[in-house]
Amino acid sequence: MTNARTLDEDDLYRTSSQYRLWSFTQDSLLALRANTHALAVERAHTYLELPPDGADSEGAAPGGINGATVTPTNGTHTRVLTAEEELKLVLKSCTQITATCDRWEYPTNVREIYKCVLFLALKTEGTHIPLSHYAHQINTEAEKILAPEYKIIQALRFTLDVKQPYRALKGGLMELLNMSQGIFAIPGNETTPQQLHAEMLALPPPTARCRSQWKPSSGPQNATTMSDRVKLAYDAAKTVLNAAALLTDVYFLYTPSQIFHASLRLADEPLSSFYLCTKIAESSPIRTKALTAVHACADALASFSHAAIISKEERVRLEERLEWCRDPSTVNMVRANAVTRRNGQEEGILGDGVARRRKLEREASLREGEELFGPGLVK
Repeated sequence: MTNARTLDEDDLYRTSSQYRLWSFTQDSLLALRANTHALAVERAHTYLELPPDGADSEGAAPGGINGATVTPTNGTHTRVLTAEEELKLVLKSCTQITATCDRWEYPTNVREIYKCVLFLALKTEGTHIPLSHYAHQINTEAEKILAPEYKIIQALRFTLDVKQPYRALKGGLMELLNMSQGIFAIPGNETTPQQLHAEMLALPPPTARCRSQWKPSSGPQNATTMSDRVKLAYDAAKTVLNAAALLTDVYFLYTPSQIFHASLRLADEPLSSFYLCTKIAESSPIRTKALTAVHACADALASFSHAAIISKEERVRLEERLEWCRDPSTVNMVRANAVTRRNGQEEGILGDGVARRRKLEREASLREGEELFGPGLVK
């Protein structure tokens, strides 16, 4: 008789390309960002005349791409962005994408790559919007949307399926609502639905630091008031997932289930602790480790502040500097994409291999014509 093991969601997640390629420790993520920035600066030295420290000497003429200049600061021209400035710019861009998804209109200075990212996300999630309609909605050209698509997919290492905590949040809502009505039994647990219902009614109210808007009624709690508490905790947790979870590093550091439990903890800590006890018994050897991860994730989510998002003026300043040291191969993404489709050949210029192949094709076509109709008449 063979031993069969049932896979749970955590097992499935740990076999995914998302976990294999995009999960890090705090130290490894910081090291990756530092190394990426160092490589970018090193590459910039290949197409910009940069001194080793990355800044002009006083009075030097600015260079850059397409004659772009930067604003002098104390008589010097700052050359490249620091790793911290890059992260600020990415954070600002993420907030713009989030706002775009909510309002379906782009801010004036959003770079073309974001338009492609959103279109790629629509296709990945199975939301069919014709390219022409999408381009019309955001008032841009279809070619500009598609131009960076392959580069983006390459950068993502073709891992387009992102496992998120939203499904876990929805499942938690359904289970907690059933518990509040006394109709949910924990698989493999001797606790009856009525006992779970009684334990929920005895829970203390959310603390002052919790983000749920639920307030206990003056009378005794019942199934109705407890259902209201669960729904308001769900709303608060979803707000956390829609903002802080997308604008911090938690997706790189924690699993979707840990992010879900952390968001519920911020929303309603007593309710979160009760729900977690129904999943991991107090006697379980992994309980301490799980709680440590959930609490650390909750702290990371709680530390996010919209004050960290740079202003429009600072974004313009950073984008000006970014444009100055931009890789020449990315200046005209539409043209670069067209060249790629033509096997790397410039418009109007054929490489030796392409020209030779076309010549052979023409000669073969002429021979076929002569074999069918005979040679041409001699004048």
